[in-house]
Amino acid sequence: MHYDVYGIGNALVDIQANVSDDLLQQITRDVPSTTHDRLAKGTMHLVDTTTQGHILRLLEEIGTHTVSGGSAANTMIGVAHLGGRAAYAGKVGDDVYGAFYAEDLHKASVAYRVPFGHAETGTCIVLVTPDAQRTFFTHLGISTALTPNDIDEAAIKASQWVYIEGYLWDAPGPKAASLKAMELACHYGVKVAYSFSDPFCVRRARSDFRDFTERFVDLVFCNEEEALAFTDAGNVEDAIGTITALDTAVAITRGERGSLFAMNGTRHIVPPVHVDAIDSTGAGDLYAAGVLHGLCSGKTPAEAGELGSALAARILTVRGARLP
Repeated sequence: MHYDVYGIGNALVDIQANVSDDLLQQITRDVPSTTHDRLAKGTMHLVDTTTQGHILRLLEEIGTHTVSGGSAANTMIGVAHLGGRAAYAGKVGDDVYGAFYAEDLHKASVAYRVPFGHAETGTCIVLVTPDAQRTFFTHLGISTALTPNDIDEAAIKASQWVYIEGYLWDAPGPKAASLKAMELACHYGVKVAYSFSDPFCVRRARSDFRDFTERFVDLVFCNEEEALAFTDAGNVEDAIGTITALDTAVAITRGERGSLFAMNGTRHIVPPVHVDAIDSTGAGDLYAAGVLHGLCSGKTPAEAGELGSALAARILTVRGARLP
């Protein structure tokens, strides 16, 4: 079996809810003080099981929607929805959520063969406010137990691209799995795409990110804040120059201003597709899906960027990170 993209990420079941700004503020006040330094609307916050349960109790009267998720999984599902061939590695538990997760990926035509673990499946509460911003409260669960043994060497060898999310760099097992995947990709001549995922991921491990980007990565996906955190540059243009100097292409998403895509020595300004946004969940993930599928299909970088922009715009018009 040949694949367009082999993705690796934290396997999480997304629990989505639409909330008011007042309820979001109440929830952030209730989160333990150890995380207050990074509690901000529109970002991801790691929480424990107790906090996760407390938030779910606050949402009981609102109603929630459950779907298989995790950043890289969303991207692989997007690739499959476009007609591409995608495979995914992420760890779930031998529980109800884990069984749901595996079956949901199979229904989405994403190959998934990682053995179940013996702890609870990770979950991510996605709170969407009226301005379409989404704030994540994530309990990683067994997703942090992903190891190099879970990486499918044959699948990587049979792929055009390996795609890895930056959230994996927070735990030893997933970090080692990421490095193994990059080393295998380099060995077999497979290209590597890496998502910086969140500014705090970059800031906490910037030296590591610089090292493996220079050694292995062919294409970086990031937003403006992540690009500046990675390069310590004063503006996006300088950040692009610093990243491309590492012999790495870069796609920088800019929200309503579209994106910038620098590849093969040329910079492309990709215009946005204007829509009435109701939920920004998964916009960056689906942008990556469009770009990767475009490149795998022989499109030019500019065309691939336009496909990514179109897919990101489409996901803004629906609830959650799954296209109809």
